Amino acid sequence: MKPAAAAALVFFLAARSYGSEELQNIIVKPGDTLWSISSVYLKDPTKWHQFLKYNRLPSSDPSLALPGMTLKVPVNLVKEQYRAAKLVYFINNVLLRKSGAADWAAVVMSMDLFKSDTLRTTVDARADVKFYTGEILNLYPNSIAVLRPPDKKADVELLSGEMRGVRSRVITASARITPRTKDTEFQARIKDDLSTLVQVYKGRAAVEAQGRVVEVSEGFASEVKMDMPPSQPVKLPPLPEFRESGRPKPGKTGAPQIKMEGNVLSLDLKRPAKTAAGEGERLQVPGAEAKSAPGIGDLNDKEADSGELTKLISVANAVQAYRLQVSRDQNFAGIALDRQYDAFDTIDLTDLLPPGNYWMRVSYIDLLGFEGKFNSARRITVGRKRY
Repeated sequence: MKPAAAAALVFFLAARSYGSEELQNIIVKPGDTLWSISSVYLKDPTKWHQFLKYNRLPSSDPSLALPGMTLKVPVNLVKEQYRAAKLVYFINNVLLRKSGAADWAAVVMSMDLFKSDTLRTTVDARADVKFYTGEILNLYPNSIAVLRPPDKKADVELLSGEMRGVRSRVITASARITPRTKDTEFQARIKDDLSTLVQVYKGRAAVEAQGRVVEVSEGFASEVKMDMPPSQPVKLPPLPEFRESGRPKPGKTGAPQIKMEGNVLSLDLKRPAKTAAGEGERLQVPGAEAKSAPGIGDLNDKEADSGELTKLISVANAVQAYRLQVSRDQNFAGIALDRQYDAFDTIDLTDLLPPGNYWMRVSYIDLLGFEGKFNSARRITVGRKRY
């Protein structure tokens, strides 16, 4: 059988331990040979004899046809595009469509995922995937992503929704995102008009579209509209901070702070009020002088160019919403709550969580939809609802 024909085989790569080595399984069709299999799956096809070391074969001749069987091979010998990824965590209803299949099926914890598999998260669901090459994918609610899409030189193709990645190469309908450092951590979200929002929280990433590449550094973001080049980087919203002793910290410039009394959470904001001239709005922040919290202007002004809008956001740091995550553990491996709220919403955690001890963190979302970095996790205790 020719090597090209072997590429069309249905394969299953599952990591198993063999002593101190990680092994993957390759399921082949009857008639394949060690030569053809090695040419497709191994980085060095001359390493075909490794199959003899880990498997009982009817013959050691690499040119003889094999029966349908499962072959073990060390994962470090397998081409990166054929290495399995593992579902390391999920919550609520997460679905998987295997490569070449038409139907969706429920996922199973610690299952292996492969090239061209598609993951889908439903409302309030989340899935975390780790590739054996080290890349990490956090898929947020109402999202669809293809793993290692063929011929696209990417780890993830985000079709809809939102994801966070570490070192992952990502493509969307409007953009390509390539990490520039080994520790690059970023978030990508697809809007209703298929624009892509890219936010970099650590390291640096290249955002490419329409032949133009923009370097986005840590703490900045870029938007890519369909059939348009990436925007110039915009500074992300400030890091959320908690009020201490019931009063804002001194020296702040007007960024909202998180207020928590008992199990009730809110930002220290008042509803925006019209100016005397009736033009524009201003976020009312206790403890901040007017000159330190400038008005945000009219973001819908058709005559305002992208540079003016960028300046408005960067200067005002206006927050339109905040994202709340709650977990049972400090590493947020088991998410109990992950929701976005309006900046003026007040949240009673006893309505959302059963009594117990948790870890909580918050990020801000600005008027353009860019989301900043989560603050340091804070331990909380949720009591019983009082009636």
